[in-house]
Amino acid sequence: MTLTLQTLSSLYSEHLWLELSDSDLEQAKLASQGYSNETGCNYAYLNSLCLNCFLNWLQKNLNLEVYPSAFPNEQLLPQIWEFVSGCGINWGNKRLVLIPSDAIDMADFVVSQEWVDIPTLAADYYLPIRVDLEERYLHVWGFVSRKTLKAKADYDPIYRVYYLEQDWVVPNLEVMELASNFCFDEKGDVMPLPKLSETEAKNLIEELSKPSPYSPRLKATFEKWGALLNESHWLQELYKRRVQSVSPTISALSLWLDGVLEAGWQTFEELFQSKNLAPGFRMKQVRGIELETAEKVRRAVKQLYNSQSEIIFPSHIEELDALVYLIQNTQDESLRWKAAEYLWTIAPNYPGSAMRRVMDLGVQLMGHPIALMVAVLRKLDGKVAVLLRAYPMHNRGKLPPSLRLIGLDENGASIPGLEAVARSEPQDDYISLYFSAYVGERFSVRLTLKDTSITEQFVV
Repeated sequence: MTLTLQTLSSLYSEHLWLELSDSDLEQAKLASQGYSNETGCNYAYLNSLCLNCFLNWLQKNLNLEVYPSAFPNEQLLPQIWEFVSGCGINWGNKRLVLIPSDAIDMADFVVSQEWVDIPTLAADYYLPIRVDLEERYLHVWGFVSRKTLKAKADYDPIYRVYYLEQDWVVPNLEVMELASNFCFDEKGDVMPLPKLSETEAKNLIEELSKPSPYSPRLKATFEKWGALLNESHWLQELYKRRVQSVSPTISALSLWLDGVLEAGWQTFEELFQSKNLAPGFRMKQVRGIELETAEKVRRAVKQLYNSQSEIIFPSHIEELDALVYLIQNTQDESLRWKAAEYLWTIAPNYPGSAMRRVMDLGVQLMGHPIALMVAVLRKLDGKVAVLLRAYPMHNRGKLPPSLRLIGLDENGASIPGLEAVARSEPQDDYISLYFSAYVGERFSVRLTLKDTSITEQFVV
């Protein structure tokens, strides 16, 4: 059952609930342009929604001598979203930082270290906000002071974030207003960061401006990274360099079938030589069906044919050719790709098998090493069959729960029914999507985990 905003406001009256209008969503969509990757676009979209709605609420509901405004300023704040999520607000003599998330489960909230330990960005108060895009509202949990955050949050040195349990969040924003009127010191001491020389800063900007589908924030020590962002002119230069260096690559799948590939895509054999893959890649079996001997292959192929009644097993040809025959003639996409998997496992380069390539996405999704596999084959009706799959890598046997694999149309809208989500119990070895399209059709694939996402563009 979906609760209305009015019902939620009644049940949790101490919390702040703000409705999102069509205008809010349209403004946020416009604000999400001009970033070097999908993660930055997503940060900008969520933060723009929160900033505009919350500023409007502040101006209408609190007695303010000076109107609140974005901090550091309206020009710099959107540039920060290229690197980190969060939006700053000047509120009288205090600073607030809104921390948006579209995650369903918010047992705790996460604050990036930049907003806490960089002197020019550190705030007095932090406000966790859940963004529900489907029901179109913002849920402001409340607030927590920087002093409390530093004292009670768990710091993760790998991802450089602070995790704070919900119990430490004060739900009533009137308490924050009262505390600010008494001019209590809620920020505490912010340790200064070392100064970078002009040469150090330029070298760091050169390295961090290289195109990537995620923020470069973890590619340097926090002392150097924080010192870079602490100086507004260096922050602006890094932002400028990153967005100017990006020209989106669109992978042409029909050309793959003719042997033409874009940079970044590898064969499985190439990837095997350079990476430690999950065990599921290395075992000569498909979904528990062993294919290690000729007898096991013969039995598996016959069982595959027996699982359907559409196509009769061609007994006059070899098992591998029988798999090719099934791939070409079945109308069942699930069966088509299962037969293709058998063929890949038994004889990866056999004529008639689907062309498959894999891209190592590194640790770009919350530190989880993920590989994106795309496979294509020509169908007899002139269409091209496409298989999309996400695998764990680096000996991680399972995908992280809630990882989403989403198919998007040429306008970036989700395609109904074309989404897979990794389970938490039991955890998945991989998640897949498959569909057919005509040559020339465009689509995108998005992998998301919490607030992080990666998008790859394709044309069939």
